[in-house]
Amino acid sequence: MMNEHKNQDIGFTEFDYQMITPQLQMIKAAIPYLPVRQQKFVAFYIRLQEAKRTAELFREGDLSATSLSPDSNNPASPFEMLQAMKPFAGPREHDTIEMLENIQLMMQTMQSPT
Repeated sequence: MMNEHKNQDIGFTEFDYQMITPQLQMIKAAIPYLPVRQQKFVAFYIRLQEAKRTAELFREGDLSATSLSPDSNNPASPFEMLQAMKPFAGPREHDTIEMLENIQLMMQTMQSPT
């Protein structure tokens, strides 16, 4: 389970880019080279810092949960959400997302005037 994504580049979301700092990335890169006891401490420290940054950004209003304007008159559709999730999905989740996308497209087709 630990190396489940080792050979898979899962990339970052817009949310990740908001949370990541170069300093934390440098510390993450050093973790494998530390003694195990220190690895645990440093890993918890990193997650704590990311949680702190998340709370600060939400509190300051610099971040909306969807990275879309909270006052937007055109909220994201379920289809857009699925498209955003798809690159991070494993094979089973990818198939499920494609099925949901097809259902969404069929529903749109049935609702559109002929």
